[in-house]
This record gives sequence, C-alpha cells and structure tokens, in this order.
Amino acid sequence: MELSNLKIDKSIFEEMLRDRLSDDTIEILRIEHRCLSEKGLNFLSELYDVSIIYKSKKNTKTECSFNVIIKTEPTSGLSLEFLRRQNLFSIELRYARDILPRIAKLVHCQLGPHLYYGSLHPPVLIMENLKKKGYVLKNRQKGLQFEYCRLAIERIAKMHAGSLAIFEEDPQLIESFNEGGMVSQKSVEGLSQFAKSSLTRVSDQIQQWPYEWCASVAKKLVKLGATLREALNNLYDCDADEIRVLNHGDCWINNILFKENEKGQPIDLLMIDYQLALYTSPAIDLLHFLYVCPECDIKCDKDDYFVKLYLDTLKETMESIGCKRKPPTMEQLKAAMYKRRVYAVLVGLVFSLRMLADKEDIEDFEDVPDGGESKLDVFKNPYAVKMAQKMLPIMDANGYLD
Repeated sequence: MELSNLKIDKSIFEEMLRDRLSDDTIEILRIEHRCLSEKGLNFLSELYDVSIIYKSKKNTKTECSFNVIIKTEPTSGLSLEFLRRQNLFSIELRYARDILPRIAKLVHCQLGPHLYYGSLHPPVLIMENLKKKGYVLKNRQKGLQFEYCRLAIERIAKMHAGSLAIFEEDPQLIESFNEGGMVSQKSVEGLSQFAKSSLTRVSDQIQQWPYEWCASVAKKLVKLGATLREALNNLYDCDADEIRVLNHGDCWINNILFKENEKGQPIDLLMIDYQLALYTSPAIDLLHFLYVCPECDIKCDKDDYFVKLYLDTLKETMESIGCKRKPPTMEQLKAAMYKRRVYAVLVGLVFSLRMLADKEDIEDFEDVPDGGESKLDVFKNPYAVKMAQKMLPIMDANGYLD
C-alpha cells in the first residue's frame, strides 16, 4: 500500500511537526517511505518507516528530516477481517493515547513509543521510530538471555502496577479493555480448531522421538486438543478475589525492543503492539512471556525466579505509587497461572514453535485455509525440536497438559 492510499493529508504531518518541535513556521517539502512489514511477522498491521523532509523559516538554508513509524491496517484478507472484527486498531489507539503516558508518569519510565498522531478515520498511528533511538529487536529464533528476561519481567510488573493505580482513579477507563485479547469470544472458535490441528501434528511428531515420556505426552496432547474450545472460552474469566491488571496481551520477542550499552548488555526496553491489550489476570502476560521469550537454555528452568521477581517488583511499584490494593501472594499468583495453563500450551506449543521457522518457511494468516489446517512443519527447524523437547516433559510434570 502506498502512503497516498492512507489519505493522510500533508497538513497532518505539518501540524504534528509544528507541535512536536514548537515551531509554527515548519513547511513539509517531501515525504519518503519504505514498507517494513514482513510475511508472517506483522500479522495484524502494515508498518512504514517514514522520513519527513521539511524546512523552517527560522533556518531557511537547511533541509531537516524527522523520522517516524506509521502503522495502519493490513490491506486485505483474513488479517484485516480479524483486526476489524475484534476492533484491535481502536484498542491500540486508546492504549497509546490514554494509558501509556499515564503509566509512564506514574512509574517514571517510558513503556512504549510516543504517539505523535492517531486516528480511526483513516486508521493510522504515527509514532516515534525506536530504532533511531538505539532500540533493537533480538533474534526471535534464539530467544532472550537471562538478563534480557529479567529486565522484561520487571518492566511488565511496572506496567501492571501502573494499570492498577489508574484503575483506582478511573475504573471505567481500564475496564473498557475488557474485550479482546488473543482469545476473544469473536475468535475462539477458529483459534481452537487451528490449535487442535497444531497439537495433533506435534503429537504425531513426538511419537517418533526416543524418549520414555513421548507416548504418554502425545496422547495427552490429542486429548487436550479435543477439550481446547471450552478451556479457551473461559480463559479470561476471573474469580472475585483474583487481581486483574491491564495486560499487554502479546508479549513475544518481536514486540520488545532493547537498548544495550557499549558492552552489549541490556539497559532499557520498550514494548510495542498493544492491540491485544486486555484487562484480566496478570497470568496472561506472565505465561505468554515465559513460554515464548526465554532462550532454550533457561526456558522453564527459571520460571520460579522470574515469577518471584515479577511479584517483588509489582509489590514495590504498587507501594511507591500509592496503590490501595494489596498485591497477590505467591500462592495466589501461581494458582492463577495454573488455572490458565491452557494458555501456556497455546503460546508455547502452537505459536512459539511456529515463530522459530525460517523466513522462507513462515506461514501467513492467508496461507491457512478455513478448516484451520496448517501446512507449516514447525519441526523443520532443529531449534524448534530442541525447544519442544525441553518444554514438553516439564509442562507435563507441572500438570499443564492435564
């Protein structure tokens, strides 16, 4: 899609820059752009790297450039249908405009890119380009090392704590995010069929492996697939005494950008793509991150450490920003995660293994027929085999496959 098709008038860029740079003499000269969307990696959006070339009457001799990221709807097909059916563009716009700045002010750190301009008609977000500020994506196939995971867990906890504080001031704002997420009522039927098919293929594959646990785990996966619909349908339900926070909803590697020091160590991070944000148990973000993001060497082994780190950071942040509600206990938090264990199966065995595919093998939404049968061989990549062999026996031992 060309930017001209977005119906973004040049005056919008001019107004945005004049406000951002506090200079009402700015005049747009030209706009240059390139598409950033990659097959299978930007399922629900089109992304553009845009350079706005302008001049100011305060400096008539020099052309200046301002770089932004533009995000809009996918052009057509199942991705666009899914996005509109669940109203995801509106969710992300409201989160970026109404939530992120307030949480950042509360917890004294930026959580996501600054929003320069947002609109539903046309559907467009204009945001700062984080890569220009030194933030980088890590390799989705290798996963995150320990220090990166530690930093991410702390930031997720601060984000959740901030949402609790906002809820105490403006409950209707937070509760307005009570529909959506990856497993909404509008998507659960198709997602259940897709997940069932994927688990059956995993079951078929592991029966060929030479480990004692393979036969019993394979049977459990098939059985789980048959009951998946009901389990996913109740995924976001919370008991009266359960704590609820505003979840990011899609905590995978390509939605987390890190800044590193000269030694290559992580010193900061920002999260993007808040379109699946949802007000529900914090178990959703925790399970999503833990079963997708850590590298294989620490996958599942450090869960207790990371959950404790999350809880300690949540408690400390809630106290520092004056939350009235008490944080959950460790027992309550682990119970919430176990209650939603089917989500760990979904993100860990259905989505995560697909995310490890090489670029040439990645499968788009459009490549999956209506019946939900995927053609992607997730075990073509040896690292996916290694990851599954690490996760499956641990998930089984923890009762996540029952």
